[in-house]
Amino acid sequence: MRRLIFRVAAIQAIKPLRPQFVYRFCTIKQERYEFKTETKKILDIMARSLYTDKDVFLRELLSNASDALEKQRFISQLKGQESADLFIKVDLDEQKRTITIEDTGVGMTKEEMIDNLGTIAKSGSKQFLEEDGKDMSKEKIIGQFGVGFYSSFVVGDSVEVISKSEKSGKTHQWISDGSGSFTISEVDNAFQGRGTKIIVHLKPEVSEYVQAKHVKDVVNKYSNFISFPIQINGEQQNLVQAIWTRSKQELTRNDYEAFFEYLTNSKVTYKYVLHYSTDAPLAIKALIYVPSQHNERLGVAFEDHDIHLYCKKILIKKNCRELIANYLRFIKGVVDCEDLPLNISREGYQDSQMIGKLKNIITSKIIRHIEEESRKDPEQYLKWYGEFQNFVKEGVASQDEHQQNLIKLLRYQTNKSEKFITLEEYIQQLPAGESKIYFLLSTSRQSALTSPYLESFQGSQTPVILIHNHADELVFKQINTLENKQFVNLESESSIDSNKNETQTNAFPKEDVTSFSLWLKNELAPTISIVQVSKRLRTSPAVVSSQLSSGMRQVMSAMGQQNDELQKNMTLEINLEHDILVNLNKFRKTNSQVATLCAKQLLDNCLIQVGLLQDHKSLVDRSNKIMQILLDNDIIIREKGYREKVQQQQSHKDDAEETEVVIDQDGNPKVVRKHK
Repeated sequence: MRRLIFRVAAIQAIKPLRPQFVYRFCTIKQERYEFKTETKKILDIMARSLYTDKDVFLRELLSNASDALEKQRFISQLKGQESADLFIKVDLDEQKRTITIEDTGVGMTKEEMIDNLGTIAKSGSKQFLEEDGKDMSKEKIIGQFGVGFYSSFVVGDSVEVISKSEKSGKTHQWISDGSGSFTISEVDNAFQGRGTKIIVHLKPEVSEYVQAKHVKDVVNKYSNFISFPIQINGEQQNLVQAIWTRSKQELTRNDYEAFFEYLTNSKVTYKYVLHYSTDAPLAIKALIYVPSQHNERLGVAFEDHDIHLYCKKILIKKNCRELIANYLRFIKGVVDCEDLPLNISREGYQDSQMIGKLKNIITSKIIRHIEEESRKDPEQYLKWYGEFQNFVKEGVASQDEHQQNLIKLLRYQTNKSEKFITLEEYIQQLPAGESKIYFLLSTSRQSALTSPYLESFQGSQTPVILIHNHADELVFKQINTLENKQFVNLESESSIDSNKNETQTNAFPKEDVTSFSLWLKNELAPTISIVQVSKRLRTSPAVVSSQLSSGMRQVMSAMGQQNDELQKNMTLEINLEHDILVNLNKFRKTNSQVATLCAKQLLDNCLIQVGLLQDHKSLVDRSNKIMQILLDNDIIIREKGYREKVQQQQSHKDDAEETEVVIDQDGNPKVVRKHK
């Protein structure tokens, strides 16, 4: 004859429990069992060390419920039956401080409960695949290690499991507080059909798990893409599908846009999408978005690797930095790898070498996809490139194994055309036999075209790449050579055209070249350490050059290096065919004070051209002095013969108009009539 007993009576045989657990009646006597391993020690390790995030217990229990539902669906299909009413329910009871996870899956018999729940590290799902589900797709089953259920003891004082299998007409209840033993008893009226119900009696310090909002947040984070409906207090939670597991042919632009909006919580649409699936060398399903804009502005905000790592639709790591190269941190999406070598808690992965392999595959796919899109629609790509070019250049400068593919994404203008072209197209435009790729850094296209560094290329068939971003100079420095052609900065001495005709056409005395050069060097030290006659200037009086380019000096200055140190040991190239140099040579012999002012002004003009002038006040003061001397010094006017001309014009009595001396736009004195 069956008799009714309070459940708590049997539990006290194991360990006295709190009165809160006295809620359910059961039939038949309860049987007590010892765990089949050193469970108490293992459970203590799990509670303290194995699971670093308490939220994981809910992920594990929901994953187990999903596996039970997948098994039931497979069994129903084998029998030719419809697999209806497959769902997961989560019920929260604040008064009893319990969270209940119930599924309508395969359920367990008494023997299966003893075998599966009584042995830590025994995976019932793995056993099912080996026995009943040999023909079942393994990617649908989440469980691997047989320890996920025991994560419930991380938050629970006690755990009940009530389950009923179609193999048996009986329902059984499993109870344990994780102290080393458990009880099993038969119960009535727990299920109308099959399934499993897990009731976790929560510890007082984790009462947030009976708050609906917190539980919904955890489900949304870890288990939102489980294939079966998850109801929390009667409300379905997981409404977004894991569309990366579906075929591209099944999806529309609207599907992709809706999922992107879910990922980014933004209405801004994406630029490109990569839906990728492969079984070799790793089983990967990925949905990658290339956004149309980013958040990195002037160094105030940074992208946060908004790409998430999943294994069989269960989140393993959010914002997974190890998944893609850092310069692709603007990428959004998910990567689901079935072969992921997870650690036993499934909070991370074990094989860093395999993660590196996965990173290499995903990074390569993204770069190649962007490059393909750039060829399909160059105009649209240029709009995207204008926004994201710094990320591309960062990748090229990092010199990783993807550099050559990243180079294909670069776009530049030349002095020959405003059209943006690839470096490959630039090389195709070079004259036969040209072994160098020339580039010039400037603030704008117009300033580049009027730069003295470009003078030697006037009329040349060789195009020059025009760059306006310091990052480009670093990029070219890191590439160094492309298709056996070396990158050369026009500012550098190595860009000098040695074929210039050195025949002088002005009156600069050859015997003064050395002494004049030494005088300039002494007057302009320590900024200038070398003065040499230019072989490339045509119309400009001088330029500065150095082994360290102006762009690199500006970058180093921005990084905090002392400006005084950066403005030393430059080379001043002088154009002795220019009138300014001819006259400066004369003045150093007759008026050294004025000559020194002019020499320093000449240097500052050169520094302004390359953006290196730091002392603007000295420039202004010197300019004012030069203007004052120009206006007051009668010698300048006499040398040019203008004073005599002025006196002659003033002596004409029949001339009713007065005259005056002015400085024209070229800085020369000129006699003009006064307006009455």
